[in-house]
Amino acid sequence: MAITTRFKFLQFSDILLDSKLTLSMPATSGHAPLNCGFALPRAERQERAREILETTINAFSLASSENVDAILMPGGLFDANTVSGYTINTLIESIATISHIPIFITPGLEDFYTRSSLYAADMLQARGLKSWPANVHIFTHEHFESVLVPGRGDVAISGRAITKGSRRSERILSGKVPKNNNAAINVAMLAATLESHPQVAHLAGTKALVYPVSQEEMEAQKMSYFALGHLPEAHKIEDLAGEGRTVGAYAGCLASGSFDKLGPRVALLGEIGVDSLGNTEIELTPQEIDERRMMLVVVDVSGLGDGDIKEEIMVHIEDSGVRPDTDIVALSLEGGCKPGANPKRVADSLASSFYCMLVVDNTRPDYLAERFDERTTEWKYIQSMLQMKTRAERSGAKDPETGNLSDSLSGVPGRDLSGKTVEDALYYGLDALRQKRVTIRNVG
Repeated sequence: MAITTRFKFLQFSDILLDSKLTLSMPATSGHAPLNCGFALPRAERQERAREILETTINAFSLASSENVDAILMPGGLFDANTVSGYTINTLIESIATISHIPIFITPGLEDFYTRSSLYAADMLQARGLKSWPANVHIFTHEHFESVLVPGRGDVAISGRAITKGSRRSERILSGKVPKNNNAAINVAMLAATLESHPQVAHLAGTKALVYPVSQEEMEAQKMSYFALGHLPEAHKIEDLAGEGRTVGAYAGCLASGSFDKLGPRVALLGEIGVDSLGNTEIELTPQEIDERRMMLVVVDVSGLGDGDIKEEIMVHIEDSGVRPDTDIVALSLEGGCKPGANPKRVADSLASSFYCMLVVDNTRPDYLAERFDERTTEWKYIQSMLQMKTRAERSGAKDPETGNLSDSLSGVPGRDLSGKTVEDALYYGLDALRQKRVTIRNVG
């Protein structure tokens, strides 16, 4: 059957304009966590924030050049706690240049809607800011509403806002989502957490999920497409029956400035086609608009000296797909190097060849791989510290609140040392004995 109705759109979300960009790598990601709460230095964060705003403006330009019928932004446009008037004005001015394209916004968790938010006309006026252009429709209620796309009586958008009073654990698709029965295409827009999304699937069934939805709930709504936001990783959702039908998608974070959102970030250029029998075809094409990527390269330098460390770093960087003149790289050095080696100094010597490379040194000299004379101070020190570590691990004292191993260095009197702290002390002590100095490393 020939397609009788087409709807072309650009979907992007989770930009969080003017956010602090200070997040470190989460333990739940596919990469090892960085041990130091790693973030870009202040000047680089400010520059990156400007680039993210520019990427958003470029997304509007892409929508215009692709002649889309609408732009869909399901949550996370800005960080309500930190966004500046300058950024909002710049955003509004940019949107005004594409007044022929309808834009639909569903406020999300970080940019939730209230009467005092910068989505509200009264607040913009009170702060002396420009008003949202007439082509922008902002959903302002926590209950779904359905609106027609201007100039398109055959396409309707059903959306909802996250508001200050929204219950974070609410199953927002448990009820019926309203749609326009006269429209051939009905699109649902919302910021929510899909329980089967690869990023959070291990948390399904727990209270940790914010605004949870299931794929069964989505398919029961019989919508043409779900444009989802709130999770930073792009993900296409196909039908549970295995017929390859697209149910919806996350575009993920449009542009990243922190090392919890790595690699290419995209918008989705989509097209929904419906034939005379009501059968739907959906095509989604990722569009990488941001020229810069945040990259993490983890290098294990165990047993290596300086020369081999340099070669190992360069091999890992090449294999990871880093573009040296464009990308922002966090280089995490791990493992136990040869005593006397200085992995951080080696890595720092390479930094000038990259647009921006920051080095996290999580290494230790592998002193314990050596043989020690039992008559020496070093041997006696090592034996004493290893015995202390064993006692600490056997005692297994745990924080009653968190369940983690407790530690007297936490400042709470009466708690035992953890084995990890004793191990750190062992290596720092050997640094002092061997090198007559202590090198502080990220070994927390």
